[in-house]
Amino acid sequence: MKLIKQQRRSKDGEDLLLLLRSYTRRFEPNGYYFVMACFKNRKPLYYFKRNLLMRATYCPIQCTSRENNNRLNKPEKRKSRWTFQDAMKALWRLSVLCVLCTCVIARHRHDSQQRLRQVLQQRRQRIDTEVSEWLTTKNEELRRWLEKISFASWNYETDLSEENAEKLNKVNIDFSQWKSTCVREASEKLKFPGLSEDARHQLRILSYDIDPSNPEQLRKVNDIQTKLEQIYGRGTVEYNGTTLQLEPGITNLFESSRDPKVLSELWVKWRDATGKKMANLYTEFVELQNTGALEHGFEDLGDAWRQREFFDTPELVQIVEDLWQELRPMYVQLHSYVRRKLETYYAKNHPDFDFPKDGSIPAHLLGNMWAQEWNNIFDIVQPYPEVKEPDMNRALKEKGYNVGNMFRRAEEFYTSLGLYKMVPDFWRHSMLVRPTEKDREVQCHASAFDFYNNDTFRIKMCTEVNMNYFQTIHHEMGHIEYFMAYRHRPTVYREGANGGFHEAIGDTIALSVRSRKHLQTLGLLEDANVSDEEKKKSDINYLMNQALLKLAFLPFGYLVDKWRWRVFSGEITPDKYNEEWWKMRLEYQGVTSPVPRTNADFDPGAKFHVAANSQYIIYFASFLLQFQFYESMCQASGHTGPLYTCDFYRSKEAGEKLLNMLKLGGSKHWKEALKQMTGDTYIRTEPFKKYFQPLIDFLMNENKGDVGWAKAGINWERA
Repeated sequence: MKLIKQQRRSKDGEDLLLLLRSYTRRFEPNGYYFVMACFKNRKPLYYFKRNLLMRATYCPIQCTSRENNNRLNKPEKRKSRWTFQDAMKALWRLSVLCVLCTCVIARHRHDSQQRLRQVLQQRRQRIDTEVSEWLTTKNEELRRWLEKISFASWNYETDLSEENAEKLNKVNIDFSQWKSTCVREASEKLKFPGLSEDARHQLRILSYDIDPSNPEQLRKVNDIQTKLEQIYGRGTVEYNGTTLQLEPGITNLFESSRDPKVLSELWVKWRDATGKKMANLYTEFVELQNTGALEHGFEDLGDAWRQREFFDTPELVQIVEDLWQELRPMYVQLHSYVRRKLETYYAKNHPDFDFPKDGSIPAHLLGNMWAQEWNNIFDIVQPYPEVKEPDMNRALKEKGYNVGNMFRRAEEFYTSLGLYKMVPDFWRHSMLVRPTEKDREVQCHASAFDFYNNDTFRIKMCTEVNMNYFQTIHHEMGHIEYFMAYRHRPTVYREGANGGFHEAIGDTIALSVRSRKHLQTLGLLEDANVSDEEKKKSDINYLMNQALLKLAFLPFGYLVDKWRWRVFSGEITPDKYNEEWWKMRLEYQGVTSPVPRTNADFDPGAKFHVAANSQYIIYFASFLLQFQFYESMCQASGHTGPLYTCDFYRSKEAGEKLLNMLKLGGSKHWKEALKQMTGDTYIRTEPFKKYFQPLIDFLMNENKGDVGWAKAGINWERA
């Protein structure tokens, strides 16, 4: 830059000197040497203007030119002072000179700026080339690492052996070492000026890290993570002389049993077998994870999580709180209705059971190990029991469904929209049912796997033939469709716009699958001729079943990560982990434990996502996003009528809208992806409310203002 300025100054001076020489020789030959004298100064234009103005004002030009030396021999005539006209001529000549000088300087300034722009453009091109080549290399290296990790994770989760655990731990440690170098280089390149938006976005993702830099601490993090997952995956309970695993044994009992003593026993034993064994490990795990987050510039692990999944959304905490407050009145209405129905049922069928009178619901009575979904108690809380509702589980079996054709049906729904078929590897190597080998333990929690080689995608789950699993199949296959849609993207973009998007895709499809219209298409529901009144009652029953799945989940989906954010920030200390957990369960869900709990217990660990250190707020987001997606796809399909009656099966228009968003992967901000899909830039509750409005009107009429659990307290045993 300094050299450019010097060249510019030298060039300006030379050109201006030539111009003025020409001018003074043509118009004022006697002033030639005067002009030359002016240019000996470092600021020729300034002094030239000043001296010329002084000459024009006070005195005539003295003849000093060698060309006119002969005049010195002539008698000198008396010269009169300048007239006004002479002064005006001189000023006019000065003005012309100034204009010429300004033009010359402006021209050379423009030329200099052009040369500077060219230099900067060349530098930017060199930087772009360097960054582009680096990103290409690192994306391929990252792809190979993620492929190794995916296979190691698959092998471990489908066979929980010590050998597979060691292999997974080793590949994670090796990846962390590669990642630390990649993060450092990406952080340095982020400082380069003039980066394209795409390059900056990729570098931002590659520069993200929360692993501690100390190798010993990193090893401990991976060891503890593996142990937590082992404890959860190997958890069993003894019941009636039989060893039961979570799926399908314990899960089936929670779905079918109505005996509060049996449910309480299973509830406690599962937490003793899992969470209680994790308490000390989890405390150390939080400390180590927070150490890594602080090293990389985050406030704590919760801050790191939020910035990773919802980047450039610093207001996320307030967003989810506002969303919950908008939906809380709906949940309170559902909770109060369900509580009264349960109280009536247990007073009649189990009079020895002491149902709480403070407005809370015992957590073990809601048909689910974590009380996060309540659809398994639909038979107790059905609004219109006189309207016979078909048993979908029995209908599936009567129609000859098995695990294989349940998956084929799900695939056919996606392909009817113009989406992808499952790849051959999916059908050959997915774990769709629990293995029969007695010496082989597996992690049955349903998961979808992307192996990052463009032709290997699998699902792992222990499927049973029932409607809940049928819906879960569509959910997990939604992940696979997302994987295949963005597989052409650079590796850093092979993820959802945020985690909530990934979880919402399959559930959006499931909303259509669970519609009465689609169930009739599948032959699982008869199209009976009923009166308008019966149809209205049947619709309320249907919406209640859906609300027990969707609306009942929302507070649990919110509080799991809100509790962890408070743990990571230090607001909740280890000696208060369990107590604060139950305070939040009561505050948000209105549920209490069936037996007194203490801080020697660690009930959050009984949930897979806590043990696996997996974010949960994405599920809260997904349960709202899926209704936004659903409404948008219904509009694209041309649906008319109530939202809950929509089935966009075989609508290529709806499928195209979905596919275009899926193909973006993580290349755009989640708000841009949401806008492309729905036209909105924020998560909205209106589609959710619109879907359930007939049911909410019914609940408000039934409850008559008797709602809430303000007087309830947690079931706690003081040490």
